[in-house]
Amino acid sequence: MAQGYRIGVIAPNLDGEYYGRLLPHIHEAVKQRNSELIVIRVADDELGMNALEEPVSFELVDAWIVILPSASPKFLKMLSASKKPYVCIGFPSPCPRGRSVLVSNRASMKQLVLHLIDHGHRSIAFIGQTQQYDLYERYIGYLDALTERGIDADERLVVRTMGNLLESGMEATERLFASGVTFTAIAAGTDLSALGAIDYLNTHGYSVPGQFAVTGFDDIHQAKLNYPPLTTVGQPFVEMADKAVAEAFDLIAGRGPEADELFIPAELVVRTSCGCEEEEKLTPQQYFDFHRYNLSKMRIALHHVTVNNYKVTQRLIAATKDERIHISKLLWGNFHWGFLALREVDGQGGNRLVVSQTFSKKGDPLPPEGLEVPLERFPPVGYLPKSTGPGGDDCIVLHPIRTELQNWGYLVLAGPLDEMGDFVADDLSRHSFTILAVALERELLLKQTRSMAEKLEVVSRTSNDGIWDWDLAAGTIDWTIRAHHILGGVADRLLVTPQKFIELVHPEDQQMLRLAFMRPFQKDRPIQVELRFKTMEGHYLWLYLAGDVLYDESGVPVRMIGSITDVTDKKMNEERITQLAYQDALTGLPNRLRFKDQLREAMAERDLDGNRLAVLMIDLDRFKIVNDTLGHQVGDLLLQRASHMLRDCVGDEDIIARLGGDEFIVLLRKVENVDDVFAVTQKMLDALEQPFILEDQPFYLSASIGASLYPAEGEGTEVDPDTLIRDADLAMYHTKENGGNRLEIYVPAFSSKRVERFNMETGLRYAQERGELTLHFQPQISLSTGKVYGAETLLRWNAPGGKTIQPGEFIPLAEETGLIVPIGQWVLEQACEECKRWIRAGMPQLVISVNISALQFQQEDFPDIVRRVLKRTGIEPYNLCLEITEHTAVQNMEHSVKMLGQLIDIGVKIAIDDFGIGQSSLYWLKKLPVHIVKIDPTFILNMIEDSDDDAIAKAVIEMSHNLGLSVTAEGVETEHQLLRLQQLQCDRIQGYYTGRPMTSDQFIAYFLEIHGGMGM
Repeated sequence: MAQGYRIGVIAPNLDGEYYGRLLPHIHEAVKQRNSELIVIRVADDELGMNALEEPVSFELVDAWIVILPSASPKFLKMLSASKKPYVCIGFPSPCPRGRSVLVSNRASMKQLVLHLIDHGHRSIAFIGQTQQYDLYERYIGYLDALTERGIDADERLVVRTMGNLLESGMEATERLFASGVTFTAIAAGTDLSALGAIDYLNTHGYSVPGQFAVTGFDDIHQAKLNYPPLTTVGQPFVEMADKAVAEAFDLIAGRGPEADELFIPAELVVRTSCGCEEEEKLTPQQYFDFHRYNLSKMRIALHHVTVNNYKVTQRLIAATKDERIHISKLLWGNFHWGFLALREVDGQGGNRLVVSQTFSKKGDPLPPEGLEVPLERFPPVGYLPKSTGPGGDDCIVLHPIRTELQNWGYLVLAGPLDEMGDFVADDLSRHSFTILAVALERELLLKQTRSMAEKLEVVSRTSNDGIWDWDLAAGTIDWTIRAHHILGGVADRLLVTPQKFIELVHPEDQQMLRLAFMRPFQKDRPIQVELRFKTMEGHYLWLYLAGDVLYDESGVPVRMIGSITDVTDKKMNEERITQLAYQDALTGLPNRLRFKDQLREAMAERDLDGNRLAVLMIDLDRFKIVNDTLGHQVGDLLLQRASHMLRDCVGDEDIIARLGGDEFIVLLRKVENVDDVFAVTQKMLDALEQPFILEDQPFYLSASIGASLYPAEGEGTEVDPDTLIRDADLAMYHTKENGGNRLEIYVPAFSSKRVERFNMETGLRYAQERGELTLHFQPQISLSTGKVYGAETLLRWNAPGGKTIQPGEFIPLAEETGLIVPIGQWVLEQACEECKRWIRAGMPQLVISVNISALQFQQEDFPDIVRRVLKRTGIEPYNLCLEITEHTAVQNMEHSVKMLGQLIDIGVKIAIDDFGIGQSSLYWLKKLPVHIVKIDPTFILNMIEDSDDDAIAKAVIEMSHNLGLSVTAEGVETEHQLLRLQQLQCDRIQGYYTGRPMTSDQFIAYFLEIHGGMGM
């Protein structure tokens, strides 16, 4: 067995689920070979480090193990040039000479995704930081699985994150939902990202694995403890460590590699988050023991965290009592021996390290302070504790000490690796590294002219952001580097004295600041003040300034030390929160809350002076059509312009607010009588009649307005703001139901009308499931053959109690409430089912016509809905005709042309209904891909007596025929109308003369009677 070698490990951290599980196994494998271990810890976000760059310990180490890309390209290049053996863990060696121990990330992720596909999932999302090698390999494995099963990769299902922790998983899942992409499973690059995804899903009401399956990668402790337990891939830490150490010793011995890259298989760990039952079957006692053990570990870990945090605080207090911080007074966890070596440059420009401070808890010998050691032979092995020697239980840890100003040197520690390091990231010694680095920087900048203990003591009571130090005797202020950054460079030139600082404070805040500076001289009254400060660029920052006075041994105040914090964002957020609480974000108008406050004040004023006020509720008519056809962006612009126009119609003291959607509310603070209300209302209606030009198109609005007065005539009950608003709302609805574009003043009778409408809406919501909706069918007859062409589907509502509610009453309500969408789909499905009955009854060529509402037509997936209905009912596309009104078709021509084209591609027929009463023109018919034009009944009713109606019908028929379209005339009630339409060569008719609306069974009998019992 090889022995007596020194193995160097370069790692970002010593603890956590990855390093905390891998490093102890590496140490154990080195011990088994009677060798010693040096670990160089390089990652420290606070100190701005992420990779080793210099050849520290280069001549001492026989072989290197690099965990993840923690050695810079510069260091690896030096390794390659020196012929030093090295092994990379978790990433491919960038140099040909290095070996790599890699986990089979790609194959394992592929196996995991195939497992999800076998569960029936085909829309599987991937979340992870794909810039990292192992995460990128897992992403490629995800793609491999999709390719193997013939699933097209959808880039929308891939969310690339900046990290791999819980927050990254939560953010990625939120982004998936926000994108609108459909997914049923998530394959996360790490367990923590997977747990974050599960947490997001659970907190938003989704179940895992009921609605979504989630898998991870790494098999961390939390994976098994989570609910549900996480399906994942276990990292083979023992095999990785053993193989990396074995490879290092093979390279030392000169044994050639079998392969440059050695892949360690990773095991698929199936639990329940994917939808499986756990493969590992445990008895109830085993479950109890398992959770009791892990809860015990968690309790111990949390106890360690609590105790260590307390120790950090206590050590910091102890360390800052002296002029300089000594490393023996900082927290180093399990490490019992160490020393600090500061960098010096010798006469030849070479680097050397000089021992500056030492400590030993067990009495082990220490290197003498002042000992000089070359960087390449650092640390001095002759002074290291025996416990770190070959086969020893301790290892040596090197940590660079660095700040923005310079590279200070290294801290060397000796001790065992923390046994809890794999369960929780609790290496609080990293705080000591940061404290030590900051202390060295401050000692250099301030030239040890002030006590670090005093400064840190004050900072611990205030805010550790930018630090200021006011020498009361000299009358000057010093600022730290961070304070310079906050103040935008002003401190470099102007802020030498307190007066200079005060001069740059906003004039309104200067007196407050002067008073604040006087408080610390009174006992227990430190400075705590927020103020505005002018920067070099001329704009103001909000600063939080805190501080206190320091006294000498005689009790004389000598210095005032404190901190400054940039709280500009906090103040802006406070203002924004206040704004959001009282202001509508879109229009800038007050919102409901602000309006009610103003209304309450105005009512109190009217109670005192005896005058009256009015509340106007305004609802923009037809606004929903703009939103549905041109989109919300154009709709928002229209709302903004309408709000400005309405604002111009009221007085300066009056209030107009937006309640949401297209509803506005107005407070007229003082009115003499009802005529004043009508005058303001008419001004608004006249203004809205002016065209709004949006996207080069004119839009015309009108409004339904309701008003309530306070106090009302003969009012005997107490009225509050909510009652006034409700009454104005009832009056507005009464206006809308009667055609809109005018004002109604509230009267008590409106309340009962509103109750009736509410009852109808409630009944309509349940009419479908109660079986109260039925279909009737009105025949359509071919004038050239006299045969039945098909039938139009008509909806009827048989309400409880035997009352039949006419479509003209409930269809507008269904459209307004959105109920028309599910009702319309039910009508489409039932009509196609009835058509299927007709075909079975010997009527194969009949066409069933179904009216489509504007809301249904705006659904992007409406063509898919039609396809599914045809497939489910089994009728052919040519058996179905979809009717849309002329008004719906021309609202958004681009959308209509696209949607109708998709429907025609399916093979269904398209009819334009109610043609002639809207914007009828040859232009529209030329642009729209349709088959049939239906003449509105209003032109058929009087066509015999009215030559204008006859001329319109004739023109529509001729124009449609010239475009290759067929024509159906609706509302035919007399023989004269039929004969005239035959003369005009109309294709088909529909009306009471040839057949009233009838049930499906009646229609079958009607057809068989006309066709003599024979099919068409």
